Order: sequence, then structure tokens, then C-alpha cells
Amino acid sequence: MNHSSDRITNQTAKELFALAAQLQGEKSHDYTPSELVQAATEAGISPENLQEALQLMRIQNTQNQIRRHNLRLIVSSGIVGVAIALTSVWAYFNFKVNSAIAGRTLPAAIVSPVAPEDGFVASYTGTVQQYLLNPEGKVDGLLLKNGLQVKFPPHLTNQLTNAIAPGADVRIAGKAGVATRFGQEVQASQITNQQNQQTIVAQSPMAPPPPPVNKANTYTSLAAEGTAQNWLVGHRGELNGLILSSGVEVKFPPHVGEQLVNMIQGNDKVQVQGFGSRNSYGQVIEATHLSVNGENVAIAPVPPR
Repeated sequence: MNHSSDRITNQTAKELFALAAQLQGEKSHDYTPSELVQAATEAGISPENLQEALQLMRIQNTQNQIRRHNLRLIVSSGIVGVAIALTSVWAYFNFKVNSAIAGRTLPAAIVSPVAPEDGFVASYTGTVQQYLLNPEGKVDGLLLKNGLQVKFPPHLTNQLTNAIAPGADVRIAGKAGVATRFGQEVQASQITNQQNQQTIVAQSPMAPPPPPVNKANTYTSLAAEGTAQNWLVGHRGELNGLILSSGVEVKFPPHVGEQLVNMIQGNDKVQVQGFGSRNSYGQVIEATHLSVNGENVAIAPVPPR
């Protein structure tokens, strides 16, 4: 038998649901990339659209950090002319980003009309997908699962690999490069393992760099094939490499990247030959021959007419 005293009014129910949602939100945890993909799939969102949204969010977060930094400079200096100039630049940038979000497309190269200010330090977090190597096989950075590329001095390979392993959650402080739809490079000044709070700091080498070497005589001749999984970019946003489905890192000049971005679609097969290194940290090839679905890609730059 129902009693009127046991019933809850419609207004009280709304307030109860709102309070329950608030409590659940306060108790919610951070998501791993796999959990995000699963939640997006259940909501009918494709992994590709989720990845694009993450890239856009990272671009906006970086530019917001730079904007706050520049505003602090304006306030401290009181220079009206600088304020007007920066306001114009940011108005242009916001127009570009908002247009990109609305149309779900981004320019093929640079997204931001200006690079981050020299010396500006941005902060990022993410999970390490794999090490990045230089042609000598030394670890000179990290590829995070969110697409961020973290560069670190290769002479600190041992310190980096002892402190950070693939799968680790890290916090990065460093100089942000130009954000593009292909990724973003950050020149790290320090990297922290968020599990044990161990931090390594970038330092200049004590000894001068060795002289250039003959690649054909020093590096190993290597070949690999697979599909393109990640693009690699330089600090100015230029395409200078990719990661194959096998995990092999392929390096090439920016003019090759401009060709490849128009050639590679979906699961197209990429074959590469060149010089590089293979060790316990991974494999890297500096391409001398490269093809997509059997179609050769010109590695040597075209001479000016």
C-alpha cells in the first residue's frame, strides 16, 4: 500500500537528481586513452573524430596558456601598443581556430598564425607510447599517446630511459612548437614520471658534439614497411617523419612530408629503405628510398628552375 508521505514531489526529484549528478562528477576519475575510446564508441563517436577533438583541445590549451602569459606581460609593462598588437593577433587566431572547429578541418600545415613566444614554457601531461630515436639509436624524445612529441637531449638517453618507460604517465614542461593537425613538438626542459614523481632536467652536454659521420659507413642499412600510424613534426610544424604500424620511426626532409600527406590515405602500404639503428629502444630509419602502394616518392629535393 502506498502512502502519500512516501512519495517525492517532482521538484524534489529534480533537485535530488541534480545533487546525485554533482556528487558523481566530484567522484569521477581521469580517463585513460582506451577508456576514452570505449566511451566515445558507446556514444557513437568514431576514434578518428575523438583523436581530432583531442588535437583541437590541445591546440586551444596551448594557445590559451600563451595568451595568459602575454596578458601578464601587458599588465606588467603597461605598453598600450603591445596590447593592441597582441589583441589583433589573438583575434585573428581565434577566428582561425573557431573556423577549423566548425568545419572539422584544419589547414594542411601551420594552424597558428604565430609560433609560441621564445622562452615561453608550457605544461602538458600524457602517457608514453614509445621512445623517439635519432639515427644513432639514442633516445631523443617521447611520443605520447595523445600525439604530442616530446624532444629531449640525446646525451641524456640513460637518464631518460631509467626514469621513463613506455606506458608511464608523465608531466612535461618545455617550449611548445607550432601546433598542427599532424601533431606538435615540445622541447622539454624537464620530464616528470607522475607515478613516482622522479624528474629529469635537460642539461647541456659537458663535451662538444662529435664531428659529422658518413651514414653509409656508420649506420646500419635497414628496411621496413607498414601503414602510417603517426606523423612526426618539427618545432615549426613541418612534417619530417612518421611512425609505421610496426613502431618503426621513419625520418625524411619536410619536402617529402608535403608529398606524403597527399599520397597516404587510410591503410596505404608504406615501404622504406635507408640508414639507421635498431636496438632495445626501437628502430629508426633515415629514408633514402620510400614508396606508397608501390609508387616511389622523390627523396632528393627538386632543384629550383
